[in-house]
Amino acid sequence: MDKLQSVTLKEFYGKEHLKDLLSSPANFQIANGFSSKQLSNEFVEGKLLKYHEDAISITYQEWDLSKPFKLRVRHASHLIKVQFEIEGNSHFESHDNYCIIIPSNHYQFINIPNPDGHITYSSSRKVLDIYMEQEFLFQLLRTQGYSDQQLKAHFLLNNYTFCRQATPITAQQQQLIQELLNHQYQSDFAKQFIRIKAIELMITVFVGASNQINQVKWIQSDIDTMMSIKEFLDKNYHQDLRIKSLSRQFGINEFKLKNGFKDLFGDTVFGYIRRQKMKKAKELLRNPELEIKEIAYLIGFKYAHHFSKVYLDHYQIRPSEYRNKHMVAEGG
Repeated sequence: MDKLQSVTLKEFYGKEHLKDLLSSPANFQIANGFSSKQLSNEFVEGKLLKYHEDAISITYQEWDLSKPFKLRVRHASHLIKVQFEIEGNSHFESHDNYCIIIPSNHYQFINIPNPDGHITYSSSRKVLDIYMEQEFLFQLLRTQGYSDQQLKAHFLLNNYTFCRQATPITAQQQQLIQELLNHQYQSDFAKQFIRIKAIELMITVFVGASNQINQVKWIQSDIDTMMSIKEFLDKNYHQDLRIKSLSRQFGINEFKLKNGFKDLFGDTVFGYIRRQKMKKAKELLRNPELEIKEIAYLIGFKYAHHFSKVYLDHYQIRPSEYRNKHMVAEGG
């Protein structure tokens, strides 16, 4: 059983929401264009540097880890960032069982609509994060020659990560990071310098991944159809669905449906349906008035024992055990 202590953003940083942490100037000192703050708690000793403007924010953190822990993350807004794990490692796992693992000296582009999960930290670390608004990113990539179709296919549809695995930080990126962090400029010039270096870093990320962006296999009408199918599944996951009937309903052949859905959403049609069922089941299990067999029926299972097996496979805990743990946590 996992014994790591779980802490919230507020317990760790003193801010309840990420946007407040990025934007709030309170308790920060200003130097070289960065706001700085010491981090000191039972888990780490270190520092946090940050730069913030409306469309882009940058943080740099150095931690000496006292003991491993899990950071609870739950953000109501869309998270788009590039994470450069200079030293150490991070392991994010969402409540839908998506994982993002970034080892030492690697980076990853992360795109999560509403982050909800835990990040496990097991070592001291140095990390640079560049957060950005979606339109800021799109405008930047349009200047690099990417089309709106490419952007939609790879950033609006492919959530969680852009690359399948984290990518080693290059020598050029290491140099840019050093220039960004160790310059001697002050005041407004320092802020402009930081912003320019951050944009240069972002460009290296997407230039390095240009082959993936350029390989758009699906025309716009296919993408629109897949989006319509996804929206239909979001509302009708509890029904008895078949590939053949979906294909007929949306006027798309079965091969294109199976392969296009997997390419655009990172899961098979039935894998996606199962995740939607399990997500709804977890929500319903928090209602003590519903019996487990009722929940099984509501999300499309004929038999409670089949539902329990699928839930156990998905979350590594039985529905009854999850309900009991939730009731204890809520004081029920």
